[in-house]
Amino acid sequence: MSSCFECGGEAHHDHHVVPRSRGGTKTVPLCEDCHGKAHERVMNIRALTKDALTRKKRASQRVGSIPYGKTLLGDGVTLVDNEGELRMVEMARGLRRDGLSLRDIADALLVAGYVNRQGRKLNHRAVLKMVRAA
Repeated sequence: MSSCFECGGEAHHDHHVVPRSRGGTKTVPLCEDCHGKAHERVMNIRALTKDALTRKKRASQRVGSIPYGKTLLGDGVTLVDNEGELRMVEMARGLRRDGLSLRDIADALLVAGYVNRQGRKLNHRAVLKMVRAA
C-alpha cells in the first residue's frame, strides 16, 4: 500500500486530481479521511457502498448476490439460467440427499471440475446456499 499524498497515512484510494469526466488521468493516493475532505463528505467504505447500492436501486438494477445457476445480463436486472452452474447445483443437491457433509460436497465438486466464479474451490457456505435454494 502507498502513503496518503496529503497526510502520509495508509492510502486506500487513487484520487483523480482532475475529474475523469473532464479528461483527468493523473491520480494521487489518498486515505479515506482525506478522500472525504476532497469531496467535502464522509468517504469510508461503508458510506461509499451504501451510496452505490442506493444508485443501483434507483436505476432499478439488481442489488445483492447472483444465485448459483443464474447469470446477470448486461442490463443489470435480468437473470438467466447458467447451464454449467445448474449442473453443479443439481450435483450438490444430489450429494446432499445422499447424506454427504457440505465440505465433502465441496471436495466432490472440485474433483468433478467445478469451482466458484473466481476459479477457486467452493467452500461449505457456497454449497449450503446451493442446496438450500429452491
